[in-house]
Amino acid sequence: MKKYLLITFVCVLVFFFSAPVSAEGLYVSGNIGFAMASDSDLTDSTVPGITVNTEFDTGLAFGAALGYDFNRFRVEGEISYQKNDIDKISAQGVFFDETGDAAALSFLINGYYDFINSSAFTPYISAGLGFAQVEFNDLDISSLGFSGSNDEDTVFAYQIGIGVGYAVTEKVTIDVKYRYFGTEDSEYDTTEAEFASNNFLFGVRINF
Repeated sequence: MKKYLLITFVCVLVFFFSAPVSAEGLYVSGNIGFAMASDSDLTDSTVPGITVNTEFDTGLAFGAALGYDFNRFRVEGEISYQKNDIDKISAQGVFFDETGDAAALSFLINGYYDFINSSAFTPYISAGLGFAQVEFNDLDISSLGFSGSNDEDTVFAYQIGIGVGYAVTEKVTIDVKYRYFGTEDSEYDTTEAEFASNNFLFGVRINF
Protein backbone atom coordinates (compact mmCIF):
# COMPACT_ATOMS: atom_id res chain seq x y z
CA MET A 1 0.00 0.00 0.00
CA LYS A 2 2.78 2.43 0.93
CA LYS A 3 4.50 1.62 -2.36
CA TYR A 4 1.42 2.64 -4.37
CA LEU A 5 1.02 5.81 -2.33
CA LEU A 6 4.66 6.72 -3.01
CA ILE A 7 4.24 6.11 -6.74
CA THR A 8 1.09 8.28 -6.78
CA PHE A 9 2.87 11.06 -4.91
CA VAL A 10 5.80 11.02 -7.33
CA CYS A 11 3.42 11.14 -10.31
CA VAL A 12 1.70 14.19 -8.85
CA LEU A 13 5.05 15.94 -8.38
CA VAL A 14 6.05 15.15 -11.95
CA PHE A 15 2.68 16.39 -13.20
CA PHE A 16 2.96 19.78 -11.51
CA PHE A 17 6.68 20.53 -11.46
CA SER A 18 8.21 18.77 -14.47
CA ALA A 19 5.71 19.96 -17.04
CA PRO A 20 6.69 22.73 -19.46
CA VAL A 21 5.75 26.22 -18.32
CA SER A 22 4.01 28.92 -20.30
CA ALA A 23 5.85 31.51 -22.35
CA GLU A 24 7.11 34.53 -20.46
CA GLY A 25 6.12 38.02 -21.57
CA LEU A 26 3.46 40.69 -21.91
CA TYR A 27 -0.21 39.90 -22.38
CA VAL A 28 -3.57 41.63 -22.73
CA SER A 29 -6.89 40.23 -21.60
CA GLY A 30 -10.56 41.04 -21.57
CA ASN A 31 -13.51 39.49 -19.76
CA ILE A 32 -17.27 39.80 -19.49
CA GLY A 33 -19.85 38.08 -17.33
CA PHE A 34 -22.45 38.19 -14.60
CA ALA A 35 -22.22 40.37 -11.47
CA MET A 36 -24.29 39.13 -8.54
CA ALA A 37 -24.16 42.06 -6.11
CA SER A 38 -24.63 41.17 -2.44
CA ASP A 39 -27.37 42.83 -0.42
CA SER A 40 -26.21 46.24 0.77
CA ASP A 41 -26.98 47.75 4.17
CA LEU A 42 -27.41 51.52 4.18
CA THR A 43 -27.19 53.55 7.38
CA ASP A 44 -27.63 57.26 7.97
CA SER A 45 -26.14 59.14 10.91
CA THR A 46 -29.21 61.37 11.05
CA VAL A 47 -31.57 58.36 11.36
CA PRO A 48 -30.11 56.24 14.18
CA GLY A 49 -31.40 52.72 14.72
CA ILE A 50 -32.66 52.19 11.15
CA THR A 51 -30.82 50.08 8.57
CA VAL A 52 -32.09 49.95 5.00
CA ASN A 53 -31.34 46.69 3.17
CA THR A 54 -30.98 47.00 -0.59
CA GLU A 55 -31.34 43.99 -2.91
CA PHE A 56 -30.02 43.96 -6.47
CA ASP A 57 -30.78 42.23 -9.75
CA THR A 58 -27.99 40.30 -11.45
CA GLY A 59 -25.95 42.74 -13.53
CA LEU A 60 -23.23 42.90 -16.12
CA ALA A 61 -19.49 43.08 -15.43
CA PHE A 62 -16.64 43.57 -17.90
CA GLY A 63 -13.00 44.62 -17.85
CA ALA A 64 -9.63 44.73 -19.57
CA ALA A 65 -6.09 44.18 -18.30
CA LEU A 66 -2.46 44.55 -19.31
CA GLY A 67 -0.03 42.21 -17.57
CA TYR A 68 3.23 40.30 -17.55
CA ASP A 69 3.63 36.52 -17.30
CA PHE A 70 6.68 35.43 -15.28
CA ASN A 71 5.97 31.69 -15.72
CA ARG A 72 3.56 30.46 -13.06
CA PHE A 73 3.24 33.99 -11.67
CA ARG A 74 1.39 36.82 -13.42
CA VAL A 75 0.93 40.47 -12.48
CA GLU A 76 -1.50 42.84 -14.21
CA GLY A 77 -3.26 46.16 -14.00
CA GLU A 78 -6.99 45.85 -14.63
CA ILE A 79 -9.81 48.31 -15.25
CA SER A 80 -13.31 46.90 -14.75
CA TYR A 81 -16.90 48.08 -14.51
CA GLN A 82 -20.11 46.56 -13.22
CA LYS A 83 -23.66 47.77 -12.83
CA ASN A 84 -26.60 46.30 -10.93
CA ASP A 85 -30.19 47.55 -10.97
CA ILE A 86 -31.90 47.80 -7.60
CA ASP A 87 -34.63 45.21 -7.11
CA LYS A 88 -36.16 46.27 -3.80
CA ILE A 89 -35.34 47.66 -0.40
CA SER A 90 -36.55 46.82 3.08
CA ALA A 91 -36.50 48.45 6.51
CA GLN A 92 -38.05 47.44 9.81
CA GLY A 93 -39.43 44.32 8.11
CA VAL A 94 -41.29 46.28 5.41
CA PHE A 95 -40.40 45.90 1.72
CA PHE A 96 -40.56 48.69 -0.85
CA ASP A 97 -40.26 48.51 -4.64
CA GLU A 98 -37.44 50.76 -5.79
CA THR A 99 -35.76 51.97 -8.94
CA GLY A 100 -32.17 53.04 -9.43
CA ASP A 101 -28.87 51.22 -9.68
CA ALA A 102 -25.43 50.81 -8.16
CA ALA A 103 -22.23 50.79 -10.22
CA ALA A 104 -18.52 50.34 -9.57
CA LEU A 105 -15.62 51.46 -11.77
CA SER A 106 -12.42 49.93 -10.40
CA PHE A 107 -8.68 49.81 -11.00
CA LEU A 108 -6.83 46.93 -9.36
CA ILE A 109 -3.38 45.38 -9.43
CA ASN A 110 -3.91 41.62 -9.64
CA GLY A 111 -1.54 38.76 -8.94
CA TYR A 112 -2.01 35.19 -10.22
CA TYR A 113 -0.43 31.83 -9.50
CA ASP A 114 -0.84 29.34 -12.36
CA PHE A 115 -0.82 25.62 -11.57
CA ILE A 116 0.89 24.74 -14.84
CA ASN A 117 0.76 21.09 -15.90
CA SER A 118 1.12 18.95 -19.00
CA SER A 119 -2.46 19.53 -20.20
CA ALA A 120 -3.97 22.50 -22.02
CA PHE A 121 -5.94 23.37 -18.87
CA THR A 122 -4.26 25.61 -16.28
CA PRO A 123 -6.05 26.22 -12.95
CA TYR A 124 -5.09 29.38 -11.08
CA ILE A 125 -5.78 31.48 -8.02
CA SER A 126 -5.73 35.28 -7.91
CA ALA A 127 -5.93 38.28 -5.62
CA GLY A 128 -6.06 42.02 -6.27
CA LEU A 129 -5.91 45.36 -4.50
CA GLY A 130 -6.78 48.86 -5.65
CA PHE A 131 -9.63 51.33 -5.56
CA ALA A 132 -13.15 51.70 -6.92
CA GLN A 133 -15.53 54.54 -7.64
CA VAL A 134 -18.87 53.32 -6.28
CA GLU A 135 -22.03 55.21 -7.14
CA PHE A 136 -25.72 54.88 -6.33
CA ASN A 137 -28.02 56.45 -8.91
CA ASP A 138 -31.69 57.50 -8.69
CA LEU A 139 -32.28 55.84 -5.31
CA ASP A 140 -34.99 57.74 -3.40
CA ILE A 141 -35.57 56.53 0.18
CA SER A 142 -36.64 59.86 1.61
CA SER A 143 -39.84 58.24 2.96
CA LEU A 144 -37.63 56.41 5.47
CA GLY A 145 -35.80 59.56 6.50
CA PHE A 146 -32.80 58.95 4.22
CA SER A 147 -31.75 61.50 1.66
CA GLY A 148 -32.00 60.28 -1.92
CA SER A 149 -28.69 58.92 -3.15
CA ASN A 150 -27.34 60.03 -6.50
CA ASP A 151 -23.67 60.36 -5.69
CA GLU A 152 -20.30 58.61 -5.88
CA ASP A 153 -17.37 57.85 -3.60
CA THR A 154 -13.88 56.48 -4.29
CA VAL A 155 -12.89 53.76 -1.83
CA PHE A 156 -10.40 50.93 -1.28
CA ALA A 157 -11.27 47.76 -3.23
CA TYR A 158 -10.05 44.18 -3.37
CA GLN A 159 -10.85 40.86 -5.00
CA ILE A 160 -9.94 37.18 -4.70
CA GLY A 161 -10.69 34.47 -7.21
CA ILE A 162 -10.14 31.11 -8.81
CA GLY A 163 -10.29 30.08 -12.44
CA VAL A 164 -9.03 27.88 -15.21
CA GLY A 165 -7.47 28.78 -18.54
CA TYR A 166 -7.57 26.68 -21.70
CA ALA A 167 -4.71 27.19 -24.17
CA VAL A 168 -6.25 27.37 -27.64
CA THR A 169 -2.81 28.12 -29.10
CA GLU A 170 0.57 29.04 -27.61
CA LYS A 171 -0.54 32.69 -27.62
CA VAL A 172 -4.30 32.55 -26.99
CA THR A 173 -5.96 31.34 -23.78
CA ILE A 174 -9.65 31.21 -22.89
CA ASP A 175 -10.45 31.91 -19.22
CA VAL A 176 -13.39 30.99 -17.00
CA LYS A 177 -13.19 32.53 -13.54
CA TYR A 178 -15.02 33.34 -10.32
CA ARG A 179 -14.20 36.45 -8.29
CA TYR A 180 -15.37 37.92 -5.03
CA PHE A 181 -15.16 41.70 -5.32
CA GLY A 182 -15.47 43.92 -2.27
CA THR A 183 -14.93 47.51 -1.17
CA GLU A 184 -14.80 49.45 2.03
CA ASP A 185 -18.06 51.22 2.88
CA SER A 186 -18.74 54.22 0.65
CA GLU A 187 -20.09 57.47 2.10
CA TYR A 188 -22.62 59.88 0.56
CA ASP A 189 -23.19 62.92 2.76
CA THR A 190 -24.65 61.33 5.92
CA THR A 191 -25.38 57.93 4.32
CA GLU A 192 -22.97 54.97 4.41
CA ALA A 193 -23.35 51.96 2.11
CA GLU A 194 -21.80 48.53 1.65
CA PHE A 195 -20.84 47.12 -1.74
CA ALA A 196 -19.67 43.61 -2.66
CA SER A 197 -20.30 41.18 -5.48
CA ASN A 198 -19.84 37.59 -6.65
CA ASN A 199 -18.76 37.72 -10.30
CA PHE A 200 -18.63 34.91 -12.85
CA LEU A 201 -16.58 35.83 -15.92
CA PHE A 202 -15.54 34.52 -19.32
CA GLY A 203 -12.39 35.97 -20.88
CA VAL A 204 -9.66 35.80 -23.50
CA ARG A 205 -5.94 36.32 -22.84
CA ILE A 206 -3.42 37.01 -25.63
CA ASN A 207 0.32 36.68 -25.02
CA PHE A 208 2.87 38.57 -27.11
